[in-house]
Amino acid sequence: MPSSFTITRRVEFHETDAAGLMHFSNFYRWMEVCEHEWFRTLGLAMMSTTPEGVRLGWPRREAACNFLRPLRCGDVVRITGTVTETGPSHLAYAFVFEKDRAGRWTEVANGRMSTVHVSQDSAGRMEAMPMPEKTRAALG
Repeated sequence: MPSSFTITRRVEFHETDAAGLMHFSNFYRWMEVCEHEWFRTLGLAMMSTTPEGVRLGWPRREAACNFLRPLRCGDVVRITGTVTETGPSHLAYAFVFEKDRAGRWTEVANGRMSTVHVSQDSAGRMEAMPMPEKTRAALG
């Protein structure tokens, strides 16, 4: 039962700002990319629709990131997500961003995110619902 998952990315030019640094918003995107890749490898859906047409998903309750060192175009970054909490309908994660510096990984940022499993009706109203057992079993 994996409690953490790691991806590796390279900072691309379009992810940088006028100062040549990776724009802060991309750290949040990369947390989601890590989460989505993790779900995919486990055969879990981030979004789905029931046979009755009810949409299911995982909107964010909270996200935060601490920036320790800059990233620049071309930097190779390892992002590790870890489940820190599971509740009846929610998951919380911690993320560590590490930069490859000549074969040594150095932490450059860390973040956290919490999400809740919801159903959404045709009018867009959302209601928390229990986490699927398959998800609970896969993520612990």
